[in-house]
Amino acid sequence: MNLCLITPPVLAQTQDNIEFNADKLLGLGIRQHQTGQFEESLKSLQQALRLYQEIGSRTGETNTLLSLGETYFTVGQYLRAIAFYQQTLEIVRSIGDQATEAKTLDNLGTAYFYLGDEKQAKEFRTAAETLRKEIGNPKREAAFLGNVGITSESEGEYQDAIALYQEQLAAARESGNIEAVGDALNNLAAAYRTLGQYPQAIEFYQQQLVIARKAKDATQEAYFLNNIAESYELLGQYPQAIEVRREQLAIASKSGDPAKELLALNNLAKSYQNAGQFESAIALYQQPLEKAIKAGDRLAEGKALNNLGFALLKSGKPEEAKTTLDNAIKAWEAIRAKLGSGNNYIDAQTATYQRLQQVLIAQNQPVAALEMAEQGRIRTIVDLLRLRLDSEPVGNNLKPAPKKLVYPTIADIQKIAKEEKATFVEYSIVPDEGVYAWVIQPTGEVTFRRIEISAKNTIYPITSVEDVISSIPESLGLKGKKVENSPKLPSSQKPNSEGKSALEPKPLLQLHQLLIKPIADLLPKDPTARVIFIPQKEMFPIPFAALVDIYGNYLIQKHTILTSPSIQLLALTRQQRSKTAGGNRLVVGNPVMPRIAAAPGETPKALPPLLSAEQEAIEIAKQFNTKDLFIGNKATKAAVLEKMRKAKSVHLATYGILDDFKRQGIPGAIALAPFGSDSGLLTTAEILELYAQPKGQRLRPELVVLSVAETGKGRTNGDGILGLSASLMTVGVPTLIMPMWSAPDAPTNALMSEFYKQLKQKNDKAEALRNAMLKIKQQNPHPKDWAAFTLIGEPK
Repeated sequence: MNLCLITPPVLAQTQDNIEFNADKLLGLGIRQHQTGQFEESLKSLQQALRLYQEIGSRTGETNTLLSLGETYFTVGQYLRAIAFYQQTLEIVRSIGDQATEAKTLDNLGTAYFYLGDEKQAKEFRTAAETLRKEIGNPKREAAFLGNVGITSESEGEYQDAIALYQEQLAAARESGNIEAVGDALNNLAAAYRTLGQYPQAIEFYQQQLVIARKAKDATQEAYFLNNIAESYELLGQYPQAIEVRREQLAIASKSGDPAKELLALNNLAKSYQNAGQFESAIALYQQPLEKAIKAGDRLAEGKALNNLGFALLKSGKPEEAKTTLDNAIKAWEAIRAKLGSGNNYIDAQTATYQRLQQVLIAQNQPVAALEMAEQGRIRTIVDLLRLRLDSEPVGNNLKPAPKKLVYPTIADIQKIAKEEKATFVEYSIVPDEGVYAWVIQPTGEVTFRRIEISAKNTIYPITSVEDVISSIPESLGLKGKKVENSPKLPSSQKPNSEGKSALEPKPLLQLHQLLIKPIADLLPKDPTARVIFIPQKEMFPIPFAALVDIYGNYLIQKHTILTSPSIQLLALTRQQRSKTAGGNRLVVGNPVMPRIAAAPGETPKALPPLLSAEQEAIEIAKQFNTKDLFIGNKATKAAVLEKMRKAKSVHLATYGILDDFKRQGIPGAIALAPFGSDSGLLTTAEILELYAQPKGQRLRPELVVLSVAETGKGRTNGDGILGLSASLMTVGVPTLIMPMWSAPDAPTNALMSEFYKQLKQKNDKAEALRNAMLKIKQQNPHPKDWAAFTLIGEPK
């Protein structure tokens, strides 16, 4: 009897305690999400979910599932977010919570939109709109209209998007929600700015400015002033832009934040510079320079010198500009000597080398500009690989580079061209000027061409070379390579009933028009004559072989194509060619795959197995008649490296990690089988360690072929290709064949087999790859099937 009376209160009290703890954990998880502590947030929310499920609290479970979905969405794990949203949807429908159901449908639509599934996104958002109209919720209706507008804008339906944003604004004002009004105004301003209708954009930015000032939000006020000033500059109305920039500077000066004041000061200086008022710009740029020198801040000093040097160049003072930019180089060298390589100054250092090229071109010194471009290439390589040139003082954490890796003079460049008996084409992307191209003939003769992007007929208008390069994967139909920043088609150019558009962007054609057509008269007429492209890092993902002219002729049909990170690196590989081994052929295929995170912060997962690559390896081993075939768990790093040291050639039918994320330190890695505590990833950093080994332990193959590319969730921007290729070349491999994307299995297998057949006949790797590409192209004409590979380094 007593037990019956005592038990219910005890149970009730226990349930209350559990719910109390679950509520605390849910609140903690939400706060952690808001402060950017995403891993901690997920742990707190998972604990809260278990407690709510234990006591059967459907409301608590719903709120937690929704928060989990939102956290996973924030960190970019859209599929996991969708899974939690779907669970939320089931519960809220069962308990009749229509408001949360509408919100969840909206979240599902957004998640599918970010996955690139616009059809599913639209279906969920339409369902949310219908439900909200049934229950009547102008605040949520405004948010939904904004999301639908964003979808329309992404599809190039700008007028439809603007109409939806206008409805969003009306609904937000009806609800009296100032935050929602701000969202709608921001959407309208951004849409008009995208269309180039800057007066309308300014009108909506000014309305946002009024709201920010009423709220006394100085940060937002400065933000909208900046947008207004940029819009005036795009209109060419520089006096108005300068006036707005002055307001921005006044706010920043009152904030007491030196960083905000510096940014506002530089923005005002740039506006004066754009207006052609160079003396005013130079005077303003002097202020941050003086402060940086006084504070001993070399990073800030280098950036200030960059800005000042560019203003001096634009003002017609190239000599003063060169002196200023030379001082910026000294700032970067001082940072390297003290700290080694670091990301904090790399972009600014790259800008210095680009500005110096501009200065030299302005002084009509294209040959000196070529030397500066090569110096920038070498600097990019040593910074990426964390190496120290022999001419530099010992720096922190920097390993010595090969002595042959130096800054070349024009005489060195001409000598290398003569030795290679090839035509070199070196490109530099220069902001504000387009692309510089130097063509060095086998005789050593140098010709310079400046390519102005805006003046070139690229079939479809472009804003930058980088935008065109980023659209290549999607244009080739490569799985999982939707690029968010690729050019958007206006509604008048949307695909027809056959799914095609006459004006659809064609990056391979655009890049031919942009990069090849202006120098075509300087390239050899003999298709067996070698052309070696020296692209800037951002241009490494370009499949030069597949660039196509308006008549449908691919570049590989006209030339034998190679690439190299720099001209000087070819001197190193040529020297190494005489030191290669004469042993067996090593073949690796489909190792037991290592675990790797698809993106920073994600849980590492095993890479998918490569069954077709295993068959490729077996067939190539038969061609070589070699017993050095490593498949599955036999293909460990230790076993493969031991054989690589003595192998004549190495074929790796496995993944090369080529993305732009530094998931393993220096970008680039080769996937091999894990063993014990070893991850199985042969990273770029580990490859570089081989250079320090005794001579008998270094790599000596004359050729390394990697047949599969893996880029995680990153976009291949050249870092991975450059990191992996430069590291292998540095430690002794003269020739590499690497993929820029993973081509379909059957064409890749056939291409590799044909390459080795051709190589046996000609003993010229560049010509063998060209002939193999041309043969596979006859059977599989689409470039994605035959153009993925590039030969880097020595042709023989």
